[in-house]
Amino acid sequence: MRFRSFRFPGSSAGVRGAAAVTALLAAGTLLAGAGQAAAVRGGGPAKAADQPYTMLIELNGQQFCGGTLVAPTKVLTAGHCVQDAGKLSALRVIGGRTQVNGTDGTVRRVKSARMDAHYTSPGLAHDAAVLTLDRAMPYRPIPVAGPHDAALVASGRKALVLGWGRTGPGVSATRLKQTRLVLSPLTGCRPYTDKDTDPRAMLCGTPERGTAASVCPGDSGGPLVSGGKVVGIVSAGNKYCDGQYPVSVFVRTDSVAAGLGLKTA
Repeated sequence: MRFRSFRFPGSSAGVRGAAAVTALLAAGTLLAGAGQAAAVRGGGPAKAADQPYTMLIELNGQQFCGGTLVAPTKVLTAGHCVQDAGKLSALRVIGGRTQVNGTDGTVRRVKSARMDAHYTSPGLAHDAAVLTLDRAMPYRPIPVAGPHDAALVASGRKALVLGWGRTGPGVSATRLKQTRLVLSPLTGCRPYTDKDTDPRAMLCGTPERGTAASVCPGDSGGPLVSGGKVVGIVSAGNKYCDGQYPVSVFVRTDSVAAGLGLKTA
């Protein structure tokens, strides 16, 4: 699988004055890492039937990113997932599938994609896009958090993240997993955030006490859910899927929904 850029300490990027190197949370071979991990590291198993809005995105038949069904034909995902895919014709969006290599669920082609007009890079504000499917999905969409839902992303609140990301350094996941993270000040997600990271555009998720849960490569674009609404899009975080930096960075949906033409609840 191909590599994709992803925010990491050490290089400058867009609106931030800090740096970064390539490494992303979308699928791709990890360069290094240590310790055991789980897709959505430290999480437990989840069933697509219980979270029907969670979409698996494949590129050329391989697990690539995650997404969120926000309308029958609309899937919210990370901007870098669309950019790095290249041809939309190579993407498939699958709903109702728990196992990565399963044959159940519903498969749809991507008719078109709308990138946030201000997208620059993974891990930065505006890392968001909406896929329009060729036909409607037969699953219940989840509402998108809007400007009046600030309480859902308040510091200290717990939120659910789901994905089919890596299970450890260089090891692909086999199924959908989930974990709860604590929404924390952006300083808690360094080195994937810095002093210029805008709290109006980004969210930081840290592990609950006594755990080391985080997103991992392959989880990009997946949902962060709070109060029954999608409040975030997986954008950056634990590059190596190990215990060194078990943090997770998300794009706030209330910062991108209007620009993507999405209705908020």
